Amino acid sequence: MRAKDSRQGYCRRHDHLLLKEPHRTPDAIEKTQNKFVAQIVGDAVNGCWVWAGRANGRYPLINVGNHEWLAHRYSYGAFIGGHEPGLTLDHVCRNPLCVRPDHLMPMTLLSNTRKEHDGKDWTRDEIASALLLVPEMSPQVTLWAMMKRLPIGRARPGESFEFGLDGQPVKRYFGPPAYPSVQELARAGGPSRS
Repeated sequence: MRAKDSRQGYCRRHDHLLLKEPHRTPDAIEKTQNKFVAQIVGDAVNGCWVWAGRANGRYPLINVGNHEWLAHRYSYGAFIGGHEPGLTLDHVCRNPLCVRPDHLMPMTLLSNTRKEHDGKDWTRDEIASALLLVPEMSPQVTLWAMMKRLPIGRARPGESFEFGLDGQPVKRYFGPPAYPSVQELARAGGPSRS
């Protein structure tokens, strides 16, 4: 492996370990997550977490410790984990400023390039269908996102984007004024399914 293909000696598959303990303290992890979420604007069309911070002209950037990361790579590494060497992250939602981890899918550079340059304008329903193929965020990440008031639902083809705890379709609305606390959710046994 060449030096430029690694980050502090870690390959692409394992560089996400640099985002976690013991390489970073819990305080440093929390500080980076707070900095990360402060740069996100929710999108009511596809549920993207749109990066409003610094970018390199095409993709969002975030500093983690003394290293610059592509913000979508940071998000995937911190919330999902690493991926196989030789793969790149595709923005399934077709928005290069999206940093939502379950809008990203590892694939070969060739496949990603073909999708990027297919010349096709994706409709909202085609994007919603493609996003249904991506695994959902873990319950821990979903709860973290809810507490940070970020979009968590999934759009379905032909329906409006679903957002929030009740799973009801809403239009151009970023959730209830206040989410229940973790303690309230635990007492209630989680979101109701009625």
